[in-house]
Amino acid sequence: MRTTVWRPSIALRKRRSRYLSLLDATGVAGVFFFFVAMYLVTSAPNHDLSGHGVDLASAVHAKPLPGALKEDAITVVLSRDGRVYFGDTRVPTKELPGFIRKAYQNGSERKVYLRADARAKYGEVKAVLDQISAAGIQNVAFMVEGPPHATR
Repeated sequence: MRTTVWRPSIALRKRRSRYLSLLDATGVAGVFFFFVAMYLVTSAPNHDLSGHGVDLASAVHAKPLPGALKEDAITVVLSRDGRVYFGDTRVPTKELPGFIRKAYQNGSERKVYLRADARAKYGEVKAVLDQISAAGIQNVAFMVEGPPHATR
């Protein structure tokens, strides 16, 4: 007859396997998935609607400009690296006046909505403003991010 000797390592192994068998991994995986999904949804970057990845400057007294959402609004985008877009089309800076003239001759409002990246160089912004002025438009609206609590 063989007698069983109690050993701490065997007792620990039995106790550990009993606790692990009680743990349901699907519940833990579900909770983990929920928190990852919430993180991805809430931490999405806030880029402009045109999809060019422009981070707008922020202003305390920003006002909504519903005209910028019109389908025929003249929107010029200046990215951080100096690329210029007329609407969704990338254009050389020197050709911008032609695109703007064509747009307002087709019935658009004689106002340009400029979405300049907050980190764009001043010289590039000035060059774009000069080209807008060369097109005969003096009314330029700089698009900015307002404070999160502003509802006006």
